[in-house]
Amino acid sequence: MFINHKLNRTLLLMFAVLFTPDRPLKAESTEELTPREIALITAFGPWPIPVPADAGNEFSGLAWAEDLGEQLFHDKSLSGDSTLSCASCHNPGLGFSDGRTVAIGKRAHVRNTQSIINVGYNRWFGWDGGADSLWAASLRPILSEVEMQGSIPVIAARFRHSELIEVILRNTGAAEVGTDEQLLVTIGKLLGAYQRTLVSPQTDFDRFRDAVLSNNSIEQQRYPVAARRGLKLFFSNANCHVCHFGPGFTNGEFHDIGRPFFTTIGQVDSGRFDGIKRVISDPYNLTSDFNGTKRPADIRKTTTVKITQSNFGQWKTPTLRNLTKTAPYMHDGSLSTLREVVDSYAEIDPTRLHSQGESILKPQNWSDQDRLDLVRFLETLSH
Repeated sequence: MFINHKLNRTLLLMFAVLFTPDRPLKAESTEELTPREIALITAFGPWPIPVPADAGNEFSGLAWAEDLGEQLFHDKSLSGDSTLSCASCHNPGLGFSDGRTVAIGKRAHVRNTQSIINVGYNRWFGWDGGADSLWAASLRPILSEVEMQGSIPVIAARFRHSELIEVILRNTGAAEVGTDEQLLVTIGKLLGAYQRTLVSPQTDFDRFRDAVLSNNSIEQQRYPVAARRGLKLFFSNANCHVCHFGPGFTNGEFHDIGRPFFTTIGQVDSGRFDGIKRVISDPYNLTSDFNGTKRPADIRKTTTVKITQSNFGQWKTPTLRNLTKTAPYMHDGSLSTLREVVDSYAEIDPTRLHSQGESILKPQNWSDQDRLDLVRFLETLSH
């Protein structure tokens, strides 16, 4: 999660003033922000914050492993026929996404390619949270028949006598890399070590937030007026901040927002409902012998996660950081622009929320200018 000790103190401040009368402070110092709004934006920084270690990954945070992981990320030898790399779908030039409605590997997927910028902050990975670590999430596309169509023996044979192995053994002091499966897991952990380093830089919003807290009126004036109006909408009864919370603009959890779950006639993608099933049965989850750190807190999340009917139709709350670079949006790529996303929430039909949908979602009586302002605010979350 995004919460650290500094943020905990920030949260105490936020809750201390949430019920302060919602009067604007002096315009010259806060640009009409109320005490409540200032308390809220305080909790959305600073940025960046430290990235936690990849759970179960003994190579997490090691520079040599990050370097090898970056090489592997661009290596097409990880696919069955050596035509695809991780970067084929997670293109650095497209915000580590692919710009398509749905991912296309060896076959077309039913889900949009998520950006892996800031992925190291996640607790669960993928639109459905079907992996409990970054390294385990990295193995799935390699072995997927839809994505890279790799296999354990083929990929292990390609790398077993490579320079990569020499670097691994030299840095770990090990005598060998073990079985084919252990070698593949090592590759996944190197990929995880690299992806953990992908953190987006500060944005206009971050500079505005810092200027508000330091009472720097000159720097505050650099922030667009329309974005300021959009910020106030974001933190008002629209309730955007409830799920897109904290420095990373996500609570890291899963929610039903009424998006369709039929992918074609008779075919359903149930989101978190199947994701929990998948993470529990994953041979590479944190309860397995492949967990290289064995931290009890890491393992606990996997042993305690429970599936309920309410998980049907829930999807991961994505970070809003860097989102101008990662269109189209939603788990199925069905919304092409930020304006379409804003419209979809403003015009949401509560009856379309699944059986236990999110009660915080309600139609919004926003004018066209309101919607443009909210889009302008969202744009300031990208660098």
